[in-house]
Amino acid sequence: MTQAADLARRALAMAESGNESAAWALFDQGLAQFPNDGRLANSVGNFHARAGRNEEALSFFERALVLNSELDEAALNAAIILLRLNRAEAAERLLAARSDRLASSARYWALLGDAQRLTSKFDDADLSYDSALRRDPKHPRALAGRARLALERGESQSVVAYEDALAQAPGDPDLFAQYAQALFAAGRIDEALDCARALTEQLPAWSEGHALYAEMLWASGQKEAFGATFQQAIAKQPSPDLWLRWADVLSGVDQFEEASQHLETAHQKWPDHEDIALQLCITLGEAGRAAAAEALWTRVAKPQSRDWQIARARNLLRLGAVSQVENMLSALLEKAPEDVTAWALIDLCWRLLDDPRQDWLHGQANLVQAIPLPLSTTEFEAAHACLRELHRLSGPPIGQSVKQGSQTKGALFARRAPELQRLKSALVEVLEHYRSTLPPRDERHPLLSRSNMPWAISKSWSIRLSNQGKHAAHVHPDGLISSACYFEVPHQVKDAGGPGWIDLGLPPDNLVTGLSPLLSFEPQPGMCLLFPSTLFHGTRAISHGDRMTVAFDVSAATSDQTS
Repeated sequence: MTQAADLARRALAMAESGNESAAWALFDQGLAQFPNDGRLANSVGNFHARAGRNEEALSFFERALVLNSELDEAALNAAIILLRLNRAEAAERLLAARSDRLASSARYWALLGDAQRLTSKFDDADLSYDSALRRDPKHPRALAGRARLALERGESQSVVAYEDALAQAPGDPDLFAQYAQALFAAGRIDEALDCARALTEQLPAWSEGHALYAEMLWASGQKEAFGATFQQAIAKQPSPDLWLRWADVLSGVDQFEEASQHLETAHQKWPDHEDIALQLCITLGEAGRAAAAEALWTRVAKPQSRDWQIARARNLLRLGAVSQVENMLSALLEKAPEDVTAWALIDLCWRLLDDPRQDWLHGQANLVQAIPLPLSTTEFEAAHACLRELHRLSGPPIGQSVKQGSQTKGALFARRAPELQRLKSALVEVLEHYRSTLPPRDERHPLLSRSNMPWAISKSWSIRLSNQGKHAAHVHPDGLISSACYFEVPHQVKDAGGPGWIDLGLPPDNLVTGLSPLLSFEPQPGMCLLFPSTLFHGTRAISHGDRMTVAFDVSAATSDQTS
């Protein structure tokens, strides 16, 4: 064992015993003594990775690869961190470059499968997981990835796949939570609820378990007691994480006043906790208490994170400080020119200020288009029937724009159903038609600056509104182009006032800007409406019948994807 390796072994042992500061001091000494040792840099990366310091870990794994390009372990570790950081494209590139060296490794194929699944290359991911399991039939990551892929694709074997994965990792709470979701998706509601409830009992401090159980109760119609386990856990062992997650769930079903009350209690207990302060400011504003939110903002520390700036801008907009908000958002967009929410909010400012840039942003010809689906009647009806069956096992979501209705889980176009794959290919045609008629490329514009880049459908789902259902006004912050593809509408869309119509450019009610929609459309089966994701959009409530759509977001290749 080299001196550097011995130092790394001792430092990691210190970290595992809880002596982080001594471990880092020893690593710091080692880095000064052995600056060109790639394996030492890899060990320092592991030290940071175990503590959740992902950016620091990645920098040391990358340093290790610069020092020793053949250090495959550092490459695999870097891929894991890239996946944690939601940089799946970069992880896939890193792994693909080492396919010759690592083709015999089950770990390699499992990681590649995860990267491909997260970039919506579902068939490739399937093959990669199979490659991993041929080399190691009990590989935990490969089994978990295959199960997750089966769940996202709506496959009947997802429950069995999770049982196989849990046999290798029986104590993994995330895996068990996904197993409960697979049971729910299979229509085994009581078993799913039992599993989710067991998580809340065995891990009472784990907020995600309580959130899952609350969501399942809500989706199954048991709304009266959907937060009971949260309240029990908070009463027994309150923690900032539990308070924040419970408030998030309440906000997700529009119970903003109750959420703000809980957060006020939490803020009193932890007055210096920045996340609690931020969420309280946001929730007070959403509950209609904008002045109280602004008063709190002036008292608490003011981190300059993007989330703080966006939340503050929304609240100042409620208070009528339009010019101040416009200045804030302009500065933010200088640093983050692809921030969808900032563009959506600055559009409201420009309209309120009668700034001509509003027409440049959303008023140019063909930025909004309604295009017929290139499907035969038989193909359209087959897709419609498939969607109806999916909604039979879907429930009302938490934290989405849907009010009174159901939303499919997972990526709709990840499913193997031939009806949905035919629909996806038709939508690709629609997208190319949309692209061909857009205004000229414009480097300053959030959509037109990326009109010649590769586009891909990044997210997809279906919504069925019922009773007095509607979509609250919202934007899709991860999208470039958003959509509404119509399969079923109630007869009342023909009535005066347009029940069920979609409004583009209408702000959320709680922003109280007084602005009207820029455009409104009557939904028609067989039509696909495409528009920039920077446009707020929502629908008018229906009173009876069903309104069923397929929606998807389009993303463009980023510098991370193309570098």
